[in-house]
Amino acid sequence: MIYLLIKALHIASVITFVAGVLILAMSVSVDNLVVLRAARRWDLHVTTPALMLVWITGPAIAVMGHAFGAVWLSVKLVLVVGLSVLHGLLAGSLRRAEQQGAALLSPTLRFAAPTTLTLTFVIVGLAVLKPA
Repeated sequence: MIYLLIKALHIASVITFVAGVLILAMSVSVDNLVVLRAARRWDLHVTTPALMLVWITGPAIAVMGHAFGAVWLSVKLVLVVGLSVLHGLLAGSLRRAEQQGAALLSPTLRFAAPTTLTLTFVIVGLAVLKPA
């Protein structure tokens, strides 16, 4: 029962985190200071705590399910690290944009939204299919 509760919390946290990263990806290109501040508050109070829950519950599920050592999990963890790094880059860009009052979208971050979606689909596919 506790395993299922942790898994449910993990899934809800992942959904919240991915939605927050998509919000950040769209917000960093906006020149409206009100939108930038709102997105930054959302990131600080919702997206980042969701990411922390993802990183707490995910390894707990892997330990409880005896999944460590599986190739699919190793690949999934690398992709989750990549998504976490993308979140950090977006959050930093948002912070700088808010401080300077203008959007500062680097050429690399132009593809943050499709990258987020692609990584999410692959991560979910690995978690559900667990290919050998």
